[in-house]
Amino acid sequence: MSELNPVAIILVTSGTRGDRLLFRYPFESENVKESSFISRQNPYALKISEDRLSEGRKQQTSTLIHNSMLVGFEDKTLANLLAVKTRLCGSKFNVKIDEVRFVGFPVQLEHSPKSTSKQQQTQNVTGKHHRINTVNAVFALRANIIDSAIDCYHTLAKQLIVALRHEEERCQYLSLQSKIIRSVFDEVAALPEDCIKNPFRLILQRSQIAKELKQVYVGLVERGMVSLHINRWIEVNFCMPHKVHVIVTGSHVIHLEPEDMKRCLSSLRPYHGLLFLQPEGEVLDSLPMDASPALVRMIKMVTPLKNLQTLALDCDLSLSQVFALACHLVYWGKARVIYPLCESNVYILSPMANTLVNSTLVEDFVEHFPGRSLHLELSEFSLPCLLREKRDMLEHPQLQAQRVQIVVWMLQQGLLMQLHTYIFFVRPDRKGQGSFGASISIAEFSSSNIHPQVVEESFFSYVMDDHTNLERAPSMSDVASINSDESASGLPVPSAMILPGLLSSMTGKHLSKSPSLEVSSDGTIVTEEMKAQWQKHGTLLKELSAADKAAVLKCPAAKNLDDLQLFARLFPYFNGKHHLEEIMFYENIRRSQLLTLLDKFKDVLITCCHQDLATTFYARRAFKFYQPEWTLSMAVMRANCDVVHGEGSIVPFICESQMRVLIVMKLLM
Repeated sequence: MSELNPVAIILVTSGTRGDRLLFRYPFESENVKESSFISRQNPYALKISEDRLSEGRKQQTSTLIHNSMLVGFEDKTLANLLAVKTRLCGSKFNVKIDEVRFVGFPVQLEHSPKSTSKQQQTQNVTGKHHRINTVNAVFALRANIIDSAIDCYHTLAKQLIVALRHEEERCQYLSLQSKIIRSVFDEVAALPEDCIKNPFRLILQRSQIAKELKQVYVGLVERGMVSLHINRWIEVNFCMPHKVHVIVTGSHVIHLEPEDMKRCLSSLRPYHGLLFLQPEGEVLDSLPMDASPALVRMIKMVTPLKNLQTLALDCDLSLSQVFALACHLVYWGKARVIYPLCESNVYILSPMANTLVNSTLVEDFVEHFPGRSLHLELSEFSLPCLLREKRDMLEHPQLQAQRVQIVVWMLQQGLLMQLHTYIFFVRPDRKGQGSFGASISIAEFSSSNIHPQVVEESFFSYVMDDHTNLERAPSMSDVASINSDESASGLPVPSAMILPGLLSSMTGKHLSKSPSLEVSSDGTIVTEEMKAQWQKHGTLLKELSAADKAAVLKCPAAKNLDDLQLFARLFPYFNGKHHLEEIMFYENIRRSQLLTLLDKFKDVLITCCHQDLATTFYARRAFKFYQPEWTLSMAVMRANCDVVHGEGSIVPFICESQMRVLIVMKLLM
């Protein structure tokens, strides 16, 4: 966390009296001053060569940052370094010196005739003539800080400088504060040598702008947020997501960058909901005085049971406006994106969860739920658990409500994550390697256009291999072709299937010699209506290749036209990018219908469970180093882990820990 904290905040000006450092915080403590005073030696004393060698070593090992404070720079040096020329004003300021980086945003003050007259009146009273031309608010940072954090500090410096420039033009705020600060410097300089005090300590007591700069520094270090009024007039609000969104996992600390958050918030959908991380009263109290009434109304209506679309209707707001307000609350760390609570939600212990016995969460949990054990509750989610399984119909309603509140509390603390079921369309292998024996990359699954392509003359000329029986089943067509060439050869031929229950008269590449008789394998005559139905099936699955069509039509459920129509309607979602809840929302179908369809077409559809990107935005950065090798065997995926959803509907899932184990095994092979 200390790598992102500022080392110091500095305010410098340039004017008719040269470059001046008005204030810096934190300033050097008295102990540092005393140590530097004691280390002084008589310049006329004899220097031994050994002393010079030791001094050289000290200079090589010296640092400009000591105890998270900026040292080694005199005030005059910083003033000359940070007070830039006029031509550099209005642009970002970034200077690196050894292990220190100075970041700011200098501006030039424009003195209007009105402000000039006020300044002349003040100068006539004081008898002193001084005008500030440029001002720069600078943050001293560590040199190895990440680029996104540097951009955030540039943004904050610009907000502060713009506010100071506005107040200078309005009421000469900066000039008056500069006079107060100069008077303190003059007062300290007039003191005897044995009574010298740190001038910045007195400035902090007398100057309003010094107190405001200290408030900025303390807010960044403690909370990563700044909220104050410059001169009790101009409001400045700032949030640094690197410090607000932090996940601590043992010895690792994960900082979320703004780019990651923008990418995840772009996945926000109307079926998502909001979960406040603080009580509603605290969220309302943290809002500025001129907060939008729509935001206040939305905060009062938010519950974990509502999605954003319902929230928009209840608040009488447009959906786009609700999206913007939701992203605002998430960015400032006030809320978290979730899927609304319902009995069909599947939760599992988060890999980022703090499960230490002496964790502060244990005491917090006991305060909220007396008589309950946090680790006992967490143990129930070691494996994926349906929310309905946490409900006992024989319990008292108050205990049932408390169980739901426990789940909500664990979601607020990031101890649980929700698993969603995603669907993949995979055609079984035709060459005898098993239904799911081939190794398939997850990156390939994520592309909706990657499917095995087989080019054929037409759909009705495709012949599907049957691995269970290489001998063609006898039928009435053999009677009509008993004297044909292919029956005389006596060679085994593969069975040809166009629809389940239909056996064509093709063998190899030759057609049957029967001129007028077309029968199926069960002896029924093929009519024109049946041919029309096959044509309709082919029209429904026109987006599929010939091999994929044959694989789908081989499923027994393809005989039912309604089931096939529903499959064709939902086929665009079977690319691993859409979970069940999303399909249910956009297609307006029930979960039972979708699960039944998955069971009927289980030969060509596989499922896996993982998090939603919008609800667990830190997952991508946490497992970033696993992504290049996320190539798993579908046979292992299907055989290892199953979760039962409903009656007889088996849905395979993959959790983070199992995925990591499989990836490590893959890398070691």
